[in-house]
Amino acid sequence: MDYQLEIKQIVDYPRCRIYREFLRSLMEDRDIRTNGSSYLFYYMTLCSYANFRSSYRRIEGISYLVGPGEWVCRTSELAEWFRTRFQHQALAILDYLQKQNYITYTRLGRNGLVKFSISSWKQHNTALDYNYPCDILLHV
Repeated sequence: MDYQLEIKQIVDYPRCRIYREFLRSLMEDRDIRTNGSSYLFYYMTLCSYANFRSSYRRIEGISYLVGPGEWVCRTSELAEWFRTRFQHQALAILDYLQKQNYITYTRLGRNGLVKFSISSWKQHNTALDYNYPCDILLHV
């Protein structure tokens, strides 16, 4: 019976979620050099945070609607993910990815928040019609 449950989890939920753990381990590996023009690394990092369904993210008491292929985060988080020393460097990376039409992003107010959207998300991913938190499959 337990075995059937495991098979159901693997088959019924999108496989691309399982790869988040792999991408996040790459982000933590300091042996991977990100200086220069490793924009593929930055793009993969953003994709690993993108939502698979519409949900809300609460930051500092404010709820933000985050659609499929989108995410809301602090610029300080971006700098940490991209391993940049300064937040303006992380925003310069977003500018480059936006100019290449890989993403679109907006800065939200004065709180240092950024909302980004992966441009080709709907072509390659399906919005999910069930409620299942993304974080659970990261620990499977």
